[in-house]
Parts: sequence; structure tokens; C-alpha cells
Amino acid sequence: MSGKARFLIVDDEQEVCNFFSYLLQKKGYAVETAISGAEASKKIIENKYDTALVDLKLPDANGLEILKEIKAAQPDCQVIIITGYSTVKSAVEAIQLGAFDYVEKPFVDINEMEQLLARSLNARAETEILSAAQEELGFVVGHNQKMLSLVSAAKKIAKKNITVLIQGETGTGKEVLARYIHSVSHRSRQPFLAFNCGAFTETLLESELFGHEKGSFTGATHKKKGIFEQANKATLFLDEIDSASPAIQIKLLRVLETGEYFRVGGEEMCKVDVRIIAATNADLAQKVADNKFREDLFYRLDVASLHIPPLRERPDDLKQFINFFLHKESAAKQIPFKDFSSKAMELLQTHDWPGNIRELANTVAQALLLSKGTQIEIEDLPDRIIKSCSKKDAPIDTTPASSPEKGSTTDSVDDIIYPGELLKQYEQVLLENINFRQGFNFEQYSYEINAWRDQLLSHIINEALNDTYGNQVKAAKLLGITPRALRYHLHKSERNNGTG
Repeated sequence: MSGKARFLIVDDEQEVCNFFSYLLQKKGYAVETAISGAEASKKIIENKYDTALVDLKLPDANGLEILKEIKAAQPDCQVIIITGYSTVKSAVEAIQLGAFDYVEKPFVDINEMEQLLARSLNARAETEILSAAQEELGFVVGHNQKMLSLVSAAKKIAKKNITVLIQGETGTGKEVLARYIHSVSHRSRQPFLAFNCGAFTETLLESELFGHEKGSFTGATHKKKGIFEQANKATLFLDEIDSASPAIQIKLLRVLETGEYFRVGGEEMCKVDVRIIAATNADLAQKVADNKFREDLFYRLDVASLHIPPLRERPDDLKQFINFFLHKESAAKQIPFKDFSSKAMELLQTHDWPGNIRELANTVAQALLLSKGTQIEIEDLPDRIIKSCSKKDAPIDTTPASSPEKGSTTDSVDDIIYPGELLKQYEQVLLENINFRQGFNFEQYSYEINAWRDQLLSHIINEALNDTYGNQVKAAKLLGITPRALRYHLHKSERNNGTG
């Protein structure tokens, strides 16, 4: 360690200031102390520091505010938050605001403390090590500071046996982040089980989560282990947690509080040791305010909260993600590697990516497969990308609107065409052209009309799934039906096509 490093200790307990002053000065470092937020603010203006240790609770200030002041005035200064309140939520928030790490009072392991202080003086190498580890796991983060801070926080809370809540829009990579947390946790040698709470009805969800006893309901021909029992000693990822019904929420709360639950139809108490990582694309706090989610369960889940920013807030990382998916798809499909042309890349960078990373990955894979030349051109991109970008760039048309051509699309709700009138016209044409005297096969006619109807409904469902990037719950909402009804239609379509 170099003797030129300067440390600032901000803590209202003089004993803590004395402890760090002694520990650091004997190693040849320059140390200054402050026992209040006001004193710390003054020193931040007057001097430069390599590392600052800041107490979370000060008599006249919040440690997070001091953290913001330091990072604004001295971005290269590494900040370590000190907390004696075991407030993991605040510590995680601090890391996402740019803190290097956090420590809890009392300071038990001096060697561990010395290692942390040494690492803070070599933060760049620490970041490179973290990045290399993520690459090995196939987890590409990019260079966005929000994401770097988020992953840094994720790595630090992974070592603690606490519940994590991951929030973010559809396709931002919530499950990927959950798998990363599992991979760097103490449970990494145990399985990672992922479960979507929005993919089942309430009855099925309860059985899938907690298992059931033989004869507990119609069709329960044998005893079944639930996902919680399968995840004992492991990590369980519960996606779309906001889809759980109030009754299921009560049972989830009990498991989180006590680790205990009953199988459906069972009388024997089951005990489980499982690390829960929950995820949602909804605003759970707002759902609590609207009485659509239990407040006590929300606080149990929200011990450590991570929010993944959408891709549109990380435009500088777009090229890195595109290259990653190009190499990945080329290797997986055994296709020679080819890059996007400059015009195609420019178009990709103007897209808003509402489906985030998932949409980007699917777009790259599709364009790579469709491309015939040595580069991927604009015409190789999916129509939705070209259309969304052309709408932004299209000049405003001031000419009177004409009737839309067949197959054209409009943005007005008033222009949506429903089939009622068209079918009436089609019905009249059919009736006028039927000649019973020449022979008419009613059964064949009925079969073909039903087959056409089923095929049309299947196409409509597939369009909804494409628009939601395969998310059945969201597709069902677009169609105005329940997820259960959607699954029924999908299974029916598979049977009709001979694939089910």
C-alpha cells in the first residue's frame, strides 16, 4: 500500500474515528476525521481523499446525503458506508448510489476490514475482476454506471442469507440477475429453481408451490412435492410475484417468516430452508397502496431491493450487447459471424426497445438467420423494428386522409376493424352461392369453417405472444382473456396441429 493515500472518517462516535485513525496511520496513510455532516461537507470541499468511511446515521445528516456530496465533488473517491443498525436496505441503496461497500458495527474481523480498505484503494482492479467473473457466467452488464452499481450491490448481498426483490420492466433480465446472485452466493452448489407465479390459476399455483397429498382434490392421484420442497437448501426464484392471489400471499408470508407450510390437503407441517429471490415488472409499492398486494408480504420481500434500468436508459451499451448476442447466436447456430451494416446499426440505436434485452436478443437472432449477405442489412431486420423507427422519422402528413388499403395499419383506436360486419357480408355471399341441387356436403363445410376459425384464433394468439415476447400473462391481458383460457387455446391448437 502506498503511504500517499488519504482517508476521511465520518462518524459521530469518537471511538470509531480513533479506531480507524490508529489502524490506518500505522500503515502510513493520511487520516482526517469528522464527527458531523457539516464538518464532513467542509472537509470534502477543502481536501481530496482516496477513500471515505461514512456513518449512515449522523446527528445532523444522513450518510447517504454525504455519499452523494462526495461522489459529486470527488467521483474517484471510494465511499464505504458504516452502519450499526443492520439496515441492509439502506446499505444496498448506498451501493447503488455509488458506495464501494458497507460494513456493520461492531467491527469483529480486523483482517477482513484491512482487506476491504486495501481493495477500496484499487477499485478499478476490483471492477475488472467482477467483470471477468460475469463474462464467465454469460452475464453481460455493460458500462452503464447504474448497472455496474446494481451488480456490485447484487454481489455483496448474495453472500447474505436474505430475501431479494428484483424489479424492472419486461425483458430487462430479472431472472439473469437472480441466477447471477445464486451463482456467487453460498448456495451456488445447490440448484437454482425458477417459477412463474403468473402461469397458473390459484388452485394450481398452490399445488405447484406447496405440493399436495393424494386425494386432496380431483385428479390428485398421488402425493406430489411442491417447488418449495424441491428448493430446500437451494435458491427459489419467484417471477411475477404480484400475480399471486391474496390467499397464496398469506401462505408465502408464512414460509418467509417461519420456513413452514402445509401441503394442499395435508396435516403434516413441512419445514424448508430456501433463499427466495422474487421479481416483478409491477410497482409493488403502488399495488400495496391500491390494496392489491399485502403490505406485510411486501416488506418481507423488500429486504434488499434491486431495480434494473430499462435498455433505453443504457444506449451506450447497445453495441456491446449486440456483439455479444451476435457471437452467441453464430456459435449456437454454427453460422459464420457477420456484423450489422452501419445503416442497420444506426436503425437499431434509434429503436426504444420496449422488450428490452429479450427483444434485442430475439432481434439479433432473427436478423442473423434472415440475412443472406456478408453483412446484416436494414431489410434483414424484423418489420416491427423498421416500422417503429420509420414512424419516428416520418414527416407529418398534412394531406387529407384516404381510405386505408387492405393490410395497412393505423394508430387510431377508432380505426380498429372488428370482424362482425365483414362476416355478415361473407355470410350473405356464401348463402347466395350455395346450390343444394348440385350437391352440398354439410359436414365437410362445417369442418372447414371450424378449422378456419381455429386457425385464425391461433394466428391472433401468436400475434399477441409476439407483441409480448412470449409472456403468456401479458398476452392474455392484451386479448382480454385469462391466462388459463390462453393456455386452453394453445393446447387446442397443438392438438389440432398434431404437436400436442
